[in-house]
Amino acid sequence: MEMDATSAVELLEAQPRVWDHSLSYIKAMTLQCAVEMEIADVIQSHGEPIALSELAAALEISAAKAPFLSRLMRMLVHMGYFTQVEQQIVPEGGGRGGGTEELYWVAPLSQLLLKNNPFNARSLVICLNHPNVVDPWRHMSAWFRSTPPPPFAFAHGGKKLYEVCSADAGFGQLLAESMGGDSWMFSRAMVANCKEAFEGLSSLVDVGGSTGTTAKVIAEAFPSIHCTVFDLPAAASAESLPNLDYVGGDMFTDDIPPADALLFKWVLLDWPDEACLKVLKQCRKALLSSKNGGKVMIADHVLGHESCSSGGGNSDRGASSSLLLDLMLMAVAEGCLRSEKQWGKLFSDAGFSSYVITPVAGLRSLIQVYP
Repeated sequence: MEMDATSAVELLEAQPRVWDHSLSYIKAMTLQCAVEMEIADVIQSHGEPIALSELAAALEISAAKAPFLSRLMRMLVHMGYFTQVEQQIVPEGGGRGGGTEELYWVAPLSQLLLKNNPFNARSLVICLNHPNVVDPWRHMSAWFRSTPPPPFAFAHGGKKLYEVCSADAGFGQLLAESMGGDSWMFSRAMVANCKEAFEGLSSLVDVGGSTGTTAKVIAEAFPSIHCTVFDLPAAASAESLPNLDYVGGDMFTDDIPPADALLFKWVLLDWPDEACLKVLKQCRKALLSSKNGGKVMIADHVLGHESCSSGGGNSDRGASSSLLLDLMLMAVAEGCLRSEKQWGKLFSDAGFSSYVITPVAGLRSLIQVYP
């Protein structure tokens, strides 16, 4: 295939995009390295911008490896987790000619990496980079050309996610921790930004609510609402509050307790449409058993909606994050992110009449669905 000079230049100018996409795993591993080395904690505890030599010493890194640490920090600065300035070095005895040194300080984004921040994303970073999560992608092209099982089971000898978690307690705990920190942060934003959605409710069931992190936030914010966590017995066994209790059960096979509102926070995205349809039909029965008629509340992504296109104030970043999360769900959980059209069809097929979408924070919304 012949190529003129202009075409060659155009392709060479486009090639960095291929490099960027192919090397993006390095961003993920750089972030994991920062979490494992506790770089954000060390810099913040220093109390002021820290020199590279001081950072290396605090991290117990040999002077010989300081240049490599500088390169790692350069990437973390580029990714927005830290800031960097250069400071003039004053030679002993004063005067000029001492050169410059790099100083690093925490950026707002690094708050998500701090151990003492109860809303940190440290476990999430480690979990999303875990071999159990990444391995399905090493086999994805083979999976597309094969018959079932789904991608995760295809890469793990036929085992599904919950089976791998049962066999690998450390990974199971990591997965639970990664979801727990997110639940606290999102739930507080939800009760603050969607207060009117909870007003007038006397009862709420958090379906698939695990240990009840979200339900606790709601119960504390709205003492007049009696909250129930409905999940498998192994999950629904945490300590209760005066207006919070736990009921063990399977949302696919057992009757969901009747209530004014049935909440699903980051639950339905883990399941394919046919499973979600079955659960939503169960919800209609539970709502019809409630004296107030009620509603279903779904805290989730809505692809293409303004909430999924504005992550961190950057529409491109928000859209990219949503698409990446959707593919992760395809590989790991057999679920997906849904557009408003896809959500609407699910609701209609389950017999619901209307819904309202309210952006909450980040990439997620609260969908209120009515019989």
